Amino acid sequence: MPLEDDKALTRSAIKLFHHRIRLPVPSLPIPTIIKTVENVSDLFSTTPKPPAQFQLYFTYKKFIAAMRYNQWDALNDRDWKYAPYIFWAGTEKLAGIDQFITKYFNWLKKQTIRSNWRRLIFIYLRDFNYRKEYPSLLKTMANAIQDAFKQPHLKFGLRLWENRHSNIGLFADSFDLSNSVNAFIVGANNDWGEFSELTGLTGELGLSGYADSVGLEILNRYEHSPTMALFKTIVSFHFSGQPLRFQNRRVSIIHALISPWNNTGYRDDALHKNVMELLLKHFKDPRFPNHRAQGWRYVDEYDIKIMCKWLFSENLNQFFAIIDEVANDHHWKYRKAFWKAYFDKDYFDEAWVAFGPDAMIHAQRLFGANFSAGKLENAGQSNQSVLLVKIKDLVLAEWSHNGKCHAWKSNDQYCPTVYQPIHFASHLKQHSMQIKDEYRYAGISHQGSENYHWQKLLAYFIYDETGIRIQESDFRVQ
Repeated sequence: MPLEDDKALTRSAIKLFHHRIRLPVPSLPIPTIIKTVENVSDLFSTTPKPPAQFQLYFTYKKFIAAMRYNQWDALNDRDWKYAPYIFWAGTEKLAGIDQFITKYFNWLKKQTIRSNWRRLIFIYLRDFNYRKEYPSLLKTMANAIQDAFKQPHLKFGLRLWENRHSNIGLFADSFDLSNSVNAFIVGANNDWGEFSELTGLTGELGLSGYADSVGLEILNRYEHSPTMALFKTIVSFHFSGQPLRFQNRRVSIIHALISPWNNTGYRDDALHKNVMELLLKHFKDPRFPNHRAQGWRYVDEYDIKIMCKWLFSENLNQFFAIIDEVANDHHWKYRKAFWKAYFDKDYFDEAWVAFGPDAMIHAQRLFGANFSAGKLENAGQSNQSVLLVKIKDLVLAEWSHNGKCHAWKSNDQYCPTVYQPIHFASHLKQHSMQIKDEYRYAGISHQGSENYHWQKLLAYFIYDETGIRIQESDFRVQ
């Protein structure tokens, strides 16, 4: 069939072929061309898709057999290509076998295929936590990756990783994470998206290994030097975009945030408030059994005790603020001074409040949803409220208005349970212990406040039952 050369396009092509028409010089400037080549390089710098689990299982078995029977020749390039994925697989860890490691890196250093190096980079960053268990292997990996950056034939596909390493020491064999922490705080301005672009810790790499270790280093900095700025960094790093970036670090995060207050002399009211609100938001109130079994599971009891103390303080301050509005100032100020004396000396083991209907309205107006309290039913007075306090094995109920102070042993069948959503007034009075044997009725009335009569009587009773003593000077109204 004759060539149809009557078309302009065809004639031009024939002329170009026969006469070797010189093509025009590209109009793009050289820097633009170089940038374009680099961008194309970046397209081929992604990590290859990992093999399926069944492939890794059989690859692992082949390596174990090769070592056991000295049949290294039975392994092919695909087996070695998948080797990094099985460093830590099975009961017999290949990562701890020098013969395997030597042969793998000898094979790798002969490779010109850049994807094999990108696999190693991925595994290094994903499983960076293994540096503690297998430091020599992780150092060998880091040094091999750094050497690869120097090889001209590998640069095309590893340029991005080389730049990241140059900027923050991503593959430093010292495992120094300080530059990466600073990159998050300063370079990325506490923004996880920017940080992931700077470091390449995207996708699975943003949820494991190296990223996890950076998060732990941030927690460590906060523990040694707690500041509001580092607190905000923790929030941005660990809580961005999801309930918790590293679910396995829940206990470490809670401990780190609370740790400054393990030193009883430490005080930072603003930081304390922010930490408490964050922990409440994400892990709920540890005073409730269901939250203790979930968000606070495995958390050290000392950390829980500190958090509960904060919540007791919050409850007490909220209770005082509400009762200051709705109670008779003349008699309430003495009760407030009495119980605050015990709290200030850290004698409360538990504390809970229950508000009557009017007091609850005041609480919602003042605190919104940011308070935990029970509802008091059938109290007779709508603005009546009650404070429940546990001191060792003694539980006491103090009323905001008319009403005696009642007390029970915590193992008494009639003892009220703290942290209940609803309390009935009658249950907070029945079968109360006799404050003194000669009293005909349970409880103690608040008579002789100005002379501190009932206060001394109640303080002696608490001392007699618990061994905890305060002085009259501690509860005098100033």
